Amino acid sequence: MPSPRLPMLLTLLQICCAASARITVNSTPSLSFDVLSGGNNNYFLRDNLTSAQLLLSSPNNTNKARRLVVALPAGNSGALVYFLPSTSNPLGVTLVDGSFKSATADYFNAGIQADLAFDGNATLGVAVIGAVRAMRDYVEGRTIHSVFNYTLGEYNDTSVRLHRQWINTTSPTSSLYKGADVYLTVPAESSARLVVTPAKNDTRNPPAVDIVVPSAADAEASARTLRVTVVTNETSLTGLDTQALFLPENERDGTRALETALQGLADGTNVAAQQVSFLTYVDKFTAGGWRFLTYFGRDSLIALRLLMPTLTSEAIESALGAVIERANSTGAFCHEETIGDYASLVNMGNGHPELGNQPYYDYKACSTFNVLFHVDLTSLLDDRHCVTLTQVSDLLLLPALSHYFLELPQGKKRTARFFKKTALLQNGTYAEILNRTIHYNLQRAIPFSQSPKASNLIGLRPGQSAGNWRDSNQGLGHGFYPFDVNTALVPASLRATQHLLEAGVLDFARLNASEVAAVASVWEAQAPALFDVTVNSTNAEARLKNFVSVAGLSTALLNSTSNTTTANVSFYALSLKKDGTPVEVLNSDLSFNLVYGANVSRVFLQHVVDALQPYPRGLLTNIGMVVANPAYDSDTSLIGVLNRAAYHGTVVWSFQQGLMASGLARQLGFCSQDNVTTVDTNTPPSQTPEWCSDTAFVQSLRDAQTRLWTSIRGAEDEIYSEVWSYSFDNATNTFSVADLASFSGTESDAIQLWSYGFLGLLDPSSDDCADRG
Repeated sequence: MPSPRLPMLLTLLQICCAASARITVNSTPSLSFDVLSGGNNNYFLRDNLTSAQLLLSSPNNTNKARRLVVALPAGNSGALVYFLPSTSNPLGVTLVDGSFKSATADYFNAGIQADLAFDGNATLGVAVIGAVRAMRDYVEGRTIHSVFNYTLGEYNDTSVRLHRQWINTTSPTSSLYKGADVYLTVPAESSARLVVTPAKNDTRNPPAVDIVVPSAADAEASARTLRVTVVTNETSLTGLDTQALFLPENERDGTRALETALQGLADGTNVAAQQVSFLTYVDKFTAGGWRFLTYFGRDSLIALRLLMPTLTSEAIESALGAVIERANSTGAFCHEETIGDYASLVNMGNGHPELGNQPYYDYKACSTFNVLFHVDLTSLLDDRHCVTLTQVSDLLLLPALSHYFLELPQGKKRTARFFKKTALLQNGTYAEILNRTIHYNLQRAIPFSQSPKASNLIGLRPGQSAGNWRDSNQGLGHGFYPFDVNTALVPASLRATQHLLEAGVLDFARLNASEVAAVASVWEAQAPALFDVTVNSTNAEARLKNFVSVAGLSTALLNSTSNTTTANVSFYALSLKKDGTPVEVLNSDLSFNLVYGANVSRVFLQHVVDALQPYPRGLLTNIGMVVANPAYDSDTSLIGVLNRAAYHGTVVWSFQQGLMASGLARQLGFCSQDNVTTVDTNTPPSQTPEWCSDTAFVQSLRDAQTRLWTSIRGAEDEIYSEVWSYSFDNATNTFSVADLASFSGTESDAIQLWSYGFLGLLDPSSDDCADRG
């Protein structure tokens, strides 16, 4: 007699495996756009069922194989599939127009489907199904953990199902699993067919799947298409449409510059506004697509700072709330949120399999302590397996709150309701959570204020080689104390705390504003000098000549930017080593001081002017501003470490250009309140900076601003992408945009949230600004 539990078990199995799903299609997306980036075509859609990005190798991609990526913010899930040519000729695979649509399947599965046209026979190569993080691991390191192997489901000559069941159940007390499926099916109008050969005796080893299409002679009469469907039963996110995200045009409290910036944003006629909308959700902002289609606290806050004057109160508070929700009990904020199936792997790796696939919140960044936190979504963040840490997001939040509540009209009279809000991801109100962060930031700033020496700066956490925004292993040039964190972000957080205390907003913190200000003053006065680098003219010129030789540039390029260096070269180090010696790399991180700094000195601004010179003497190329220039470093090994193939080397990051442009506009705005190119609202200092009266010096800043924007315009087609490298033409001494992935295993995201900070900026030389001058 069958067991009475059998029907229940069968039902659970169906839910777990989503077997024999009925696929239905939704055809009315609220967002639909495409972006060409590097060697890939990227397609995006969002509707009431799902949000998704599809990447497909472009026809001009030089690789013989073709790659398909589908990334969903739901659970940060998706699929990575390679199609290999059956002959020695390159394979052509293209998306059929109008076929990229959302799809749903049985048992709460949702995702996308798309029809792909093949120009020849192909074989299914590596397929990674489930976690986008696992997909990233394979693309960047060509490795995949065996727990991410998929299972071959039902198949025939027109359909095959590849299934990934999540590592753990949905909770420690549940018997239900989530999962993802890839269906390869032949549409009714296609003459393609599938030949599936299972691995012997093991469905968890990859099968051989051949895609056979009609010959070229028969192609006109027979379609050679294959339908790919990717679905998961992770919960889809609720997006912010452009009307909910951006202020309407003709904003009542706006300046003329803001009115110009808002054109086309709220109504979605500006395609860039649609792209920002794709990355933003009611519960959180995501960092970029496809590789970072999940929450990053640092990215959210930097993007927010640049975009804030254009955003609605609801959008701003969505981003701020997401950061606060993910604080731990010490006050540190989450750097990266790991959710879905990959959270199970991380939890297991940390010795806590009992946590299942509960989110893992990474607090990695620069610190004097360590924090790695696991989160129980129904209780206060659990410290049992962690010790405390500091990091960049902790320092960025207070300046964002201060700017919003004290300077922007959107934040007026909204403090009480915001701070009284009860958190959803942990116990407590926003005020109670924020109180931990305020005291946490102050306590770690006090040692330097009492004894301003390098050893009391904020450094990387033990065992980590990265900590600030330059989060690659060599990003800081093997340094330990980052420049931006210690000279810009620590004092900015303190000043923001001071201003919020003075405004009566942070009464719950029970701190004395003047005492906080005193700590900030020491950091502002003492920290930058520790990073000061001076290279005498003779050494500087010799190092430049060696650099252009090693870097494959030309002496003519060097000579075209200036005659020989006749004066000492001074700049701020990228970082300090543990012993306090500087990493002598010219860098773009002065931008943080310009955007967040309250008391930026003439000396500092002169360093900015000097940095915004043509590369390699400075940072500016004809295709953008590089973020690192090791030309002056006495340690010549860094020329190879921070080269054009390095993620944080002599490459262009769009958001860094945006920060620099925003910061220059802010500083120049302190000299003239009728600046028609400044979109943001910035409270001027109580006393006008002394350098404002020096006409020649102000003009040098304006000239630097002009050079920067000329450089930015040189690669305006890339402006919303993440990062790009260069190719150099020795005949013309000019640079052209190159895909970073062509030099290294790291590729650029086609759309990156913080790169859209340019929507909150105006080019001073643009016609719009000239008309309003």
